[in-house]
Amino acid sequence: MFSSTNTPRNMQVWFMEPYPCGDMRLPHHVYPPKTITLDQLKSLTGVQQYKVDLSDTQALKKRISSVKSEKNCNASDMFVLSKETPDLEEKLELLCEPIVKSVDTVSLILDGSCYYDIEKEEDQWIRIYVEKGDFIIIPSGRTIRFTTTPQNYVKIQRFFNTANNEK
Repeated sequence: MFSSTNTPRNMQVWFMEPYPCGDMRLPHHVYPPKTITLDQLKSLTGVQQYKVDLSDTQALKKRISSVKSEKNCNASDMFVLSKETPDLEEKLELLCEPIVKSVDTVSLILDGSCYYDIEKEEDQWIRIYVEKGDFIIIPSGRTIRFTTTPQNYVKIQRFFNTANNEK
């Protein structure tokens, strides 16, 4: 979570190889690797991100309240994937299938790490590595997919509006 200078790391973002083979939990960089900045990510995809200090409860509550208000979220749940999750491989295969959501994906990573993939154009994917303390908002209408890292562990607080019936 923190480097040796005790500053939080930013999300890591890169273009993926066009047709990834094998384990989707691996990074799948294009060669040579082509990273993009968070400003470029927002410009290309509309994805918003925040780094939050989970131990600063006052700042955390303020950020959550702000995002919930801005995105009209009135509920949340916990989503956990781990080695103990029944049928983990099948769940990961399902989550790795591209989908288009009709609502924003609003997620706070509470522990572990995972990847969100966003399709920029037909078969051109951007991979976002998120870890503990990352707050990510993926706008509706984007084609996305999801997987864990090889550690097979992530705990996410998801925020949504119960009227939409989609998380």
